[in-house]
Amino acid sequence: MASILVVGPDTALLEGISQTLVGADHKVVVARDVAEALELLQGARPLVAVVHMDELLNGGSVFRVTLAQGGALIAFHSDETDAAGLPFQLQRAMLAELRLPLERQRLLALVKFVESRARAAGRDSSDEDATEARTS
Repeated sequence: MASILVVGPDTALLEGISQTLVGADHKVVVARDVAEALELLQGARPLVAVVHMDELLNGGSVFRVTLAQGGALIAFHSDETDAAGLPFQLQRAMLAELRLPLERQRLLALVKFVESRARAAGRDSSDEDATEARTS
């Protein structure tokens, strides 16, 4: 089970993405913008952040710091919007750019890949597991 952060302005789209990820046994935190995401996380570090392109342009560099070790940043845009060009630094930090909701299956495959990569490297898929291990 991976801890996943989903950030974007479209409530209906976020709900659909969240349901898809929860259906695949992942823990999901949903936020409308970067500030709300940081507040909701309360210091927790998700393994994957799925963030709308507009939010990345507004404050996406924050996610490089808040992701768990071995984590990944996935950008998305919806069918109604054109993909905005991201700065080169953000493009390098991203694992993928998706068009959601059309590419939900690709999103699930990417999350599974990141989770297995983190597990193979000996990293936990959630901060809670890491915190428990440190306190034991």
